[in-house]
Amino acid sequence: MIHCRILLILTLIIVTQPTVSSQGSVFFVGGGSEDHGDWSDVPYGWLVQRAPNKKVLVMHYSTNSSFMPGYFTSLGALSSTNLVISSAAMANDSANYRTILEYDGIFLRGGDQWQYISKWKGTLVEQAIMEVFQRGGVVGGTSAGEAVLSGVIFDARTASVSPRTALQNPLGAGITLTTDFLGFVPGVLADNHFYERGRIARLMAMLAFHKTQSGTEAAGIGVDANTAFGIAPDGVGTVMGSGTVTVLRFAPSTVYTLQTSAPFSLRNMRLDQLTAGFTYDTKTGNITAPSAAFPYTPVPFAQHSPRIMMDGGGRISEWASASGGLKRLQSLLSGSSGPVGIIGSSSTPSASASVDSCLAVWNVPRLLLPADESSRTSQSYADAVNGCSAYIFAGLNPDSAARLFDASLPAGQALRSALAAGRPALFLANDLLAAGDTGVAKIESHIYAAYYGYMTLVKGLGIVNGMTVVPRLFENSDYTDNRASALFWGMASGRSSYGVMLDAGSSADIRGGNLYAFGATPAVVVDARNAHTAAYPSWIDPGKSKPRQNAALIGAFIHAVRPGDSLSLLSVSGVRKRDEGRSAVPERFRLHQNVPNPFNPSTTIGYQLSVTTPVRLRVFDSLGREVAELVNGVQREGRYDVRFSAPHLSSGPYVYMLSAAGAVQSRVMHLVK
Repeated sequence: MIHCRILLILTLIIVTQPTVSSQGSVFFVGGGSEDHGDWSDVPYGWLVQRAPNKKVLVMHYSTNSSFMPGYFTSLGALSSTNLVISSAAMANDSANYRTILEYDGIFLRGGDQWQYISKWKGTLVEQAIMEVFQRGGVVGGTSAGEAVLSGVIFDARTASVSPRTALQNPLGAGITLTTDFLGFVPGVLADNHFYERGRIARLMAMLAFHKTQSGTEAAGIGVDANTAFGIAPDGVGTVMGSGTVTVLRFAPSTVYTLQTSAPFSLRNMRLDQLTAGFTYDTKTGNITAPSAAFPYTPVPFAQHSPRIMMDGGGRISEWASASGGLKRLQSLLSGSSGPVGIIGSSSTPSASASVDSCLAVWNVPRLLLPADESSRTSQSYADAVNGCSAYIFAGLNPDSAARLFDASLPAGQALRSALAAGRPALFLANDLLAAGDTGVAKIESHIYAAYYGYMTLVKGLGIVNGMTVVPRLFENSDYTDNRASALFWGMASGRSSYGVMLDAGSSADIRGGNLYAFGATPAVVVDARNAHTAAYPSWIDPGKSKPRQNAALIGAFIHAVRPGDSLSLLSVSGVRKRDEGRSAVPERFRLHQNVPNPFNPSTTIGYQLSVTTPVRLRVFDSLGREVAELVNGVQREGRYDVRFSAPHLSSGPYVYMLSAAGAVQSRVMHLVK
């Protein structure tokens, strides 16, 4: 357990690739705009101070900047100017080589990373930049200029890669990587405009793609717009600016699948998200938290209806498609008594009307149940709710849902009783935001709602607890930043165990503690059950009253659940293919819950084998570090009980993982001293 008194320094020891060499400093900027008196003064001032002689050269492959040299001068640079290198011939001009060597701070403006690589790779310009770094200078860049500084570069030589495409078809998305240009941060793949463009999804796929290509693992560092990550010569990077820096890393239990013309599948990738004041050691993986960080104690996941259906689309055509929520609900209703209740707001009836028309075409009995201030206390309304065989939430405003269906009033009591009795509930589009105990509202109030702090946290219906859900992820690029940021801000504000992002045209069911994915785009699931520290951004944009809405989250994992797969929400056993059936793995082996649990200091782990197979039983702490190997050898079919004693370990959750018969199962146990 982590206590408040030690929040200042949280050490997360994860074995990673060795990174920055000891000579110079590296400066990642995630894009955005710089200005005097704005977020950029502190981080860009950091770059100036890291240049020993305070001489900064602004470089680009095409155009000069009328702003940047003067900006660096205002922050303390003794001299600053532009240098454009627009061809390989210019890049091999010895005069340009000598010019670069006159400076000890290099800054690459944004643009197209392939232009930097194709024009400068293997030239005197690349050599000169390397020499500036090796003698203790600082090299930085923003956007594409940031991307080319890491050891593994998404080079965009053919095209950029959208997060949606990276999830739907990673091998056909056009991911191309360069590993032999500059390379100031080996073992790292840097990305930018991270939440502004929803790129957490594509960074996961790129890391898997790199591992498949090279056989080596890289960490991903995604820097948000108007945010910077300054890496000192010792490899320790500091987060500065208004947003977040996201670190993705492989864990011992990480499993992924890349298949031609198939969606991405990922299980158990480590996720740590940092805000201003956090540091991340790119050599050791250690993270330290600022004093503003707070303990994260997640609300346990619980579902209060046996079948909860969630459709991430925003249009009737998506809901009614073969994999859409409406069509799947229709398939459940054969032989049901009573109509389908369509619950929406009386002030915004269009979504409910669309659903009603669709069900009418399908000859599905239905009942419109517009909710307002009078319906919440009406017994006749409660009786109508109670008479329905299933429920569709369409157009029920998230900020009023909890009030209109308060659990102490007739309408709320009727709804909760019906759902607890097993009647399915389908939440469409923004109604997903009201499904949990808390939700995020006003996501679409402004295209910069997350950046300016306009979103609000509202009480939800509590049909599923400990979960924050965000729909329509990539539906409209104007709101992608709001939606992706809302997930983490909502999770931190509501202390959720899980966060789920669903794209338009994709949906998910929660049944029996499992999440089942449908549609074209995999569901992105953040597992924060073992997260222990969180924080909020603190920078307030000039003229605004609130900081950016996102959150730091330390100790989480992230998954991509592709259509046809499911993810257990009650254990860490991860994704399984539904077409294998529930008994597919237990037919070969079954891992039991340890007894006793919680335990102190010893417990027994039991498992059954139905075939003779190599067996490996290991124990990991919440940081993914192996703390014990209990079994490693070939065993015959039968029942086995293994004693695990942990007098030397600290209290907390531990994962025990059984590998056998070509498959893996895991469970969580708790040591309490």
